[in-house]
Amino acid sequence: MQPTVEKKPGKVPWILLAVAGGVALAGILAAVFLPVLVVRWLGGEDFRKLASGQISDALKTKGDLEVLQWSSFSVYSGSFLSRTNDPGDWNWRIHEIRADISPRLLLDRILRFSEISVGSVVLAPGFPAPATTASAPVTPPDLIHAKSSQEFLRDVQIEKLEVRNFDLSPNSITQGWGVKGVRIVLNMKKQGTDFRLQNGEILAPLPWARNVTIQQAKGRFVVPTCYLTDLTLKSGGGGLLSASGNFTTSPSPLGHGRFSWERWEIPSGKLGFGLFDVPAKMSGEFNLEEWSPSSLQGSGKVRLVDARLEPGRGSESILAILSVITGEPRLKGCPLTTAGASFEILSNRYDIRDILVEAPGLLRATGSIRISSGNLEGAIQFGLDKYLGSKVADLTGGELFQKEENGYLYQPVKISGTMENPQNDLQPRLAAAMARTMIRTGAQILEKAAGARGGDPSRDATGQVFQGIRSLFAPPSNP
Repeated sequence: MQPTVEKKPGKVPWILLAVAGGVALAGILAAVFLPVLVVRWLGGEDFRKLASGQISDALKTKGDLEVLQWSSFSVYSGSFLSRTNDPGDWNWRIHEIRADISPRLLLDRILRFSEISVGSVVLAPGFPAPATTASAPVTPPDLIHAKSSQEFLRDVQIEKLEVRNFDLSPNSITQGWGVKGVRIVLNMKKQGTDFRLQNGEILAPLPWARNVTIQQAKGRFVVPTCYLTDLTLKSGGGGLLSASGNFTTSPSPLGHGRFSWERWEIPSGKLGFGLFDVPAKMSGEFNLEEWSPSSLQGSGKVRLVDARLEPGRGSESILAILSVITGEPRLKGCPLTTAGASFEILSNRYDIRDILVEAPGLLRATGSIRISSGNLEGAIQFGLDKYLGSKVADLTGGELFQKEENGYLYQPVKISGTMENPQNDLQPRLAAAMARTMIRTGAQILEKAAGARGGDPSRDATGQVFQGIRSLFAPPSNP
């Protein structure tokens, strides 16, 4: 009979349990204390310097964050301010910065801000640093420390950024343009950044573009292209402008889009190219086919609202003379029932076609005008009501307003000169024709006087004067 050998329990399972328990305890301690340590690091001076440097690089400035105040996984800083004596390219004044952090990603060394809100941002140009002689770069001690701390994080992510009040001061870089009081919301996604702008005023260098407010602007930015889905502006006079399109910066700046507007103010308050002026507001549309720094191409239509006819530059005396000749005071100023045109833009050339201006029972004008480098060239068919036009035709000896069509007598008018000094050929032709008529009338009186005395008009001194005058002021013969 063999003796029974008693087996003692093995030690391996207990060791495994001990190791497993130690790992679990370490995991629990890490889960509890690592976020605390991370938050402590985030609230330290190293992180503030690191964040200040990263913000400065992103905003092309040199600035500092105020002390960070942490509450759980939310942080607040009173401001980020560009340095007064050395702001860099841009001078930023950012106030009331609040941010919420997603704690679950801290274990993966990813700092994700679920939302950053900013009370106000004021942006103005800074000034570049003075040129210095080339030398070996010197890294400040605090930057060395900040860079070593940066290695702790693998990535920094922002999901949403909201600025409640954004101001951009007009400056030479923006060619005098700026904004005031704009609310900005950015939502960052893998597909791109969605943006929305609301409220605020556009600060413009042009008097006619002032008091324009932003109703809404929204779209998406996918590097390097900005897709504008909706832009709505409102003018001080109640006009509305809508736009959409896209703009890309690479490989070269290029954009296209569509614009439409209702009852928008005309830049100078009126339209006119040397024949008459039309104070009005505009409604219309424009298709921007291509924009680049060297070219602009597109086409559209415009319709004038609340339009009136009044004498304009280069025509102050034409409408006044026509008013006296016809006895019609409305030619000095009257409402227009129809006023519009189509246009095409090609670089520095503007072709205005299908011009139609009409006040029924008074006048009608059609034609086209080209503006090239500020110079005017055009042809207008200027028509007067048949009754009024016949008076002008009679007093000009039948030289003007001879073509009849649809109840109007028309006179071709050539437009020339410049935008600053428009000219037309109707005024000198009208004055010359009336002068010839008066001379002919006077000569006829002299001829009748000579005939009454029984002399031969061809040999009489008075008759010879008459023959000379008639040869000088006879109506021009048709070729």
